[in-house]
Amino acid sequence: MRLRSEVTAEELRRAAIALFGERGWMSRLAEGLGVDRSSVSRWFSGLPVPGPAAAAVRAWLRIYELTGERPGEGAD
Repeated sequence: MRLRSEVTAEELRRAAIALFGERGWMSRLAEGLGVDRSSVSRWFSGLPVPGPAAAAVRAWLRIYELTGERPGEGAD
């Protein structure tokens, strides 16, 4: 799954589910990005996804494609 520089809410949702699973993905996404869950929720209400957040999700997806490792896994 690839994300353009501008990310739609649907693209972000699909990416978050791929990275964090079907349950609790919104909270895990917020935690991983270091933002409040309400910020993530606002992105799904139509506010634009900030560039750094979109870049982080793109990087996580690429790492997942290459290694199968999801954010928060394996790095201790």
